[in-house]
Amino acid sequence: MSASPRTLPQAVQELLPMTLPRLAEKKRRGEPIVMVTAYDYPSAQVAQAASVDVVLVGDSGAMTVLGYPSTVPVSTDEMLMLAAAVRRGLQTPLLVGDLPFGSYEASDEKAIATAQRFVKEAGCDAVKLERGGTSVQRARAIVEAGIPVMGHVGLTPQTATVLGGHRTQGRTAQRAHAVARDALALEEAGCFSIVFEAIPAAVAALVTEMLAIPVIGIGAGPATDGQVLVFHDLLGIYDGHVPRFVKRFADVKAQMVAGVAQYADEVRHGTFPGPEQCYSIDDEELRLFQQELRLFQEELRAAE
Repeated sequence: MSASPRTLPQAVQELLPMTLPRLAEKKRRGEPIVMVTAYDYPSAQVAQAASVDVVLVGDSGAMTVLGYPSTVPVSTDEMLMLAAAVRRGLQTPLLVGDLPFGSYEASDEKAIATAQRFVKEAGCDAVKLERGGTSVQRARAIVEAGIPVMGHVGLTPQTATVLGGHRTQGRTAQRAHAVARDALALEEAGCFSIVFEAIPAAVAALVTEMLAIPVIGIGAGPATDGQVLVFHDLLGIYDGHVPRFVKRFADVKAQMVAGVAQYADEVRHGTFPGPEQCYSIDDEELRLFQQELRLFQEELRAAE
């Protein structure tokens, strides 16, 4: 039975590398963009197999993978290590590296140098930075240096303290206007896409309509051009604070704990390893080995 006209092109598209023009075309066609975070080779392989469009090596890996209390302490070298591992597990999704706190704010030169490391050392296709304000100038400088940039407005975890904590942004007319102003400024600076985080759905819908570039939402309602969730949140691996906007599509940590607990139980009761996990040796070869081992032991005793 032949594939339908709609199915075949979609299947073919999933085999092609995601590009910036293809992302822009998805927005024009109204085709939802799927983005997830990944932090290592196995999670990248999962994202690849699931045919997502974009993979973000987010600084959220500071908490989900490295055990930091927030995103702030993670270093550029640590992020590069994670991004390089993800690169090795991907073929088709667009790979975006998150510039960590303190790696781009000081000057255009520092921002460009950090972005170049993500491209040269980790193989990222693009980088992401947070906020509007001075970050708009940093985004423009990186774009002019030839590196694609994804913006990020609304709740920006790197500067959450200034925003009053991890709270929804844009819930007043004044704050909503600030979100819109930052988003438009980032678009004008040359960003190819922007993440909207923890923004009222109605606000996100209005601002998304104003922008020509794709908007990826996380806690920003269904009207954005795509969605992103943290890998460890959507799979139920991370047991830290789970924001309201997260939906858990699996409970992987419980399965992992159950599997390791069963392993520990079988080891303690002597049922693992079983015959099926053991290698064999020919009986005659074993007899010869035992004979040689006895002679070796006799030689050792004689030498004492």
